[in-house]
Amino acid sequence: MKQILIILVGLSLGFTTTIFATNPPPVAAKLPSDFKQEIAKHINFPSFARSNLIEGVVTMRLTLDDSSMVRIIELDSSNPELGEYVRTELSDLTIKNTSFQPGNIYYMKVRFNLVSGF
Repeated sequence: MKQILIILVGLSLGFTTTIFATNPPPVAAKLPSDFKQEIAKHINFPSFARSNLIEGVVTMRLTLDDSSMVRIIELDSSNPELGEYVRTELSDLTIKNTSFQPGNIYYMKVRFNLVSGF
């Protein structure tokens, strides 16, 4: 009886996984290097993080709207303060003359490391 129950649970989990695998989330486009450089101009290692020895990683999905403003679609951070810092720094950022296409979704990861900086 135990073996039948284990097999049924395994099959139901396998079926659920198959359903999710057939509908993967949209893939982000490759981040153009000129856009990455523009973002790097606006994000520095924050002084509060350096003085408190805070390191972390901020990952985000970004897009550019029709008026060339950067919009954060989703942001995840290993440290909430670093996440809010990045969100604030990019909140009013307008980027023109870049290969960053309006409407495309891009993925970017920012590492804050005390040894190497940003």
